[in-house]
Amino acid sequence: MRDLPKAVFITGTDTGVGKTVVTAALAAFLSEKGLVTGVIKPFQTGTALEALSDAEFIYGFLGRDCVLSEVSPCRLRAPLSPYRASTLEGVKIPLQEIIEHTRDYISRNDVTLIEGAGGLCVPITESYMMADLAVDLEAPLVIVTRPGLGTLNHTVLSLEYGKQRELGVLGVVINGFPEPADLASATNPAVLTDVFSVNILGVLPHLPELDVEGGSFSGLRQTGEKCFSPFFGGKFSSDAFLEELSCKPQR
Repeated sequence: MRDLPKAVFITGTDTGVGKTVVTAALAAFLSEKGLVTGVIKPFQTGTALEALSDAEFIYGFLGRDCVLSEVSPCRLRAPLSPYRASTLEGVKIPLQEIIEHTRDYISRNDVTLIEGAGGLCVPITESYMMADLAVDLEAPLVIVTRPGLGTLNHTVLSLEYGKQRELGVLGVVINGFPEPADLASATNPAVLTDVFSVNILGVLPHLPELDVEGGSFSGLRQTGEKCFSPFFGGKFSSDAFLEELSCKPQR
């Protein structure tokens, strides 16, 4: 954990993959380790929906008060990309102000988790993507991915695009791993490591009663040390995880 960067950009292979869940669990774990851990989501869309926003869920889970203008500085009503949502609302995104605000926020913490919106190619403006934000914040990536069928292509494309943009890619966290594992979920992790040399930094289990929009943290408090690798100060072992999968019957 001594090499943990000042800021980590948490992105996903697509929308709904579990970035907020992983961000919340990791923030809680790092805080328990004694690190002053900040969480910021620079761009939040879908605020018109009757649901908790991602930042509200995370800070509710952490048991900490937050000022939304501080931890979620750009908030847009439509559940679309920031570019399209801002266009529909007729507002101009103050991009440089948000970048500077985020940099200042990062400077006040031991480590800051920056949650993106969607994946790396989601447009913030017509010519500025979520990947550009990670570049400008000098924040290496943790990519949240699904365990099941289709995740290989999505994960590898995200990894390759991150590398193409010269972003440091720390590794992936698999979210929502089922028990018992279906055939794709049981075999995909080994393919990611063996074929594509992916670094698995953690695995969170499938938590059926967890509800970000509804504010249910069910099961999330039982994650932590066992779910994250020594890179974050945890005890998750990718080798042991893969070995266990290879020994289990698959459905």
